[in-house]
Amino acid sequence: MKLIVYSRAPRDTKNLGRRLGSLLKGGEIIALTGDLGAGKTCFVKGLAKGLSLPEQDILSPTFIIIQEHFGRLPLYHIDLYRLDEIGLEELGLRDYLFSSGVSAVEWFERLREADELNCLEVKIGFEGGSVRRIELNARGDTYVRILHDLERCFLVARSEQGEASS
Repeated sequence: MKLIVYSRAPRDTKNLGRRLGSLLKGGEIIALTGDLGAGKTCFVKGLAKGLSLPEQDILSPTFIIIQEHFGRLPLYHIDLYRLDEIGLEELGLRDYLFSSGVSAVEWFERLREADELNCLEVKIGFEGGSVRRIELNARGDTYVRILHDLERCFLVARSEQGEASS
C-alpha cells in the first residue's frame, strides 16, 4: 500500500509525522529517505510529538548517529548520513530496530539490509518552493494497517474541515 501526501510547509510535514506517531504501538521501523534538507528531521519532530515527546528535543543526529528519547514509547532517532554503508550488526543497530521502541532511520538506504526489512518507507522529495511530496510505502502487514489508519485520519480531518466550513 502507498499513500502520497503533499506538504506545503514544515508545519504540514510535522503534522503528518505527529499523526503517524500517535498511531504507533512500538516495534516499528520508519525508514526515511530524501535529499539533504528535504524535511526528514522535520518529519521526525512531528513523529516525536505523536509519541508525547517535545519536538525541540529532536535534533539532526548527524554527528551522534543515534539519539534515544523516551516518551509514550521510546524513539530511536538514527541518522546514517555520515556512513557510506552499514550493517545491522554494526553500532548495535539490530538492538534498536528490533526493540519495543520506534526507530526512525534517516538515510535508511545506507543500511545494507534495507531491502530485506519490513518497515514504513517515508520518501520526502522537493516539488518546488516549499512544497514536499511525501510518499509512504508499507512493507509488511503491520505497516499496511498503520497506513490504513493514517489514511482514515486524513479522511476524518477533511470531513471535519468540510463540516466546519458549511
